[in-house]
Amino acid sequence: MKRKLKKFFPNKEYNNIVEATHLWKLIRKLTGLSVLTLESKEGNRIETRFSSLGFVFFLLWFTIYFYCTYKAHNEDQTILRNIYSTKLQRYGDDFERITSIIYVLYSMWKLPFQISGNRLLLQEIVDIDKAIESVGVTIDYKKNATFALFIYIGQIATYLFRLFCVWGCLGNLNSPVPVEKLYQDIFTDALSLLLTSQYCFSLVILRDRCRYINKILCGIENRESSRLRLFVYSSMPGAEKDITCRKIKDCSKIYGMIYKAVESTNITYGFALVLTMLLYLIFIILYMFYFMEATAAGLFLDTKKYIDFLICVLSELLHAMLIIFLNIYFSEETVKETRTTSFV
Repeated sequence: MKRKLKKFFPNKEYNNIVEATHLWKLIRKLTGLSVLTLESKEGNRIETRFSSLGFVFFLLWFTIYFYCTYKAHNEDQTILRNIYSTKLQRYGDDFERITSIIYVLYSMWKLPFQISGNRLLLQEIVDIDKAIESVGVTIDYKKNATFALFIYIGQIATYLFRLFCVWGCLGNLNSPVPVEKLYQDIFTDALSLLLTSQYCFSLVILRDRCRYINKILCGIENRESSRLRLFVYSSMPGAEKDITCRKIKDCSKIYGMIYKAVESTNITYGFALVLTMLLYLIFIILYMFYFMEATAAGLFLDTKKYIDFLICVLSELLHAMLIIFLNIYFSEETVKETRTTSFV
């Protein structure tokens, strides 16, 4: 048993970010989101490989989704209308279903192929890491691997929360649970959260690299300021001056590499993030309409039904706001760190 655990949790030093996240590739394959995978070769070269296991699960989960979508539409399955029939009636569900299908069709290509197999972006990050290590800084890859683990745990917790909210509310009202409709909604939410988590993970990696540069530059700045206060700068050995100047030049080159990686990240995720946030802004408007209509119609007089309706609405609104918040928060944190570098 211990040997098996050591196989999946090896106690070793990682050479680059690809090796650090290698363990979680199996999870991505089982979710069908790693049809193309990245492998680290000698000389820190990143190569793209086709995953048969990932392709099988890719076909499985998306086939189930389209089957559930067809059945939910054919049988007019609904979740909120089981609690309260809104004036939109089935048109609200149809609108939500159409927008979800458009998003899923786009994600079918974006996540398993373009993002999962984006060799150029990962190669840029690996090159940045090696450049940072060349100036005497050790990259903590285990920290990145731990953060990736927390991301997957958070995703599972989010899916279970959404599932239990809907299932518990309908069960509390002795209403039949539309499994196909529930799967369709959870699957769309899962894709949006996976895309967001991938983007945020890339930003965290770039932010940490900026912090390494800031640490080096602040150390140089503090050391030089101390020398100037003591009026001994002119007596500083020439060799030490050369080392200091070389470090500053190396940091400027690395900062340029980070900027290129940021541009690659924007190209990779830009349109996908716009589509994701647009989708959930639409869902926020739609579900707020449901909430205001039900409240104005006096559904709150039936306390039990109103609370269950409110839980279903809030679970979707919280997910939508979480997606938007994560994208904005991590973007701002990365910009903040890069701005610090320019000030230093």
